[in-house]
Amino acid sequence: NTAMVVGAENIGFAIPINYAKPVLEEVMKFGKIRRPFLGVRDVILNENLAKLYKLPVDYGALVTRETFGERAVIKDSPADKAGIKEDDILLEADGEKINEDNTLADILSKHKVGDEIEFKILRGWMEGKGEEIFLKVKLEEKK
Repeated sequence: NTAMVVGAENIGFAIPINYAKPVLEEVMKFGKIRRPFLGVRDVILNENLAKLYKLPVDYGALVTRETFGERAVIKDSPADKAGIKEDDILLEADGEKINEDNTLADILSKHKVGDEIEFKILRGWMEGKGEEIFLKVKLEEKK
């Protein structure tokens, strides 16, 4: 689990076994590394963005388009099937608060294909409603 750079003395790299073991198990079982897929484009919110755009919260993942023409929620993705919509703010995943220190990508990386995650979502905030809802999403393999 170490790699040495030829010509560089005393420089080495190591992969902790806790990271390598699940990947090895995945390869042995499926013949490849499978990554869990949610299917949203998101921006992690913080205090500055909340003030700038007058958002009701300063944490979470805002489901939004990156560029014109791209969908915020990818068609037929797990998020789409579960009912997640553009402009939803994903506040929590299985009770874990989503923020700059614990991003949506960080949370997804702890899960496997087939896992079900319950999201706490703020919906309708742009219309002034701001209703919190809960949706369960079953993660699929990223294609």
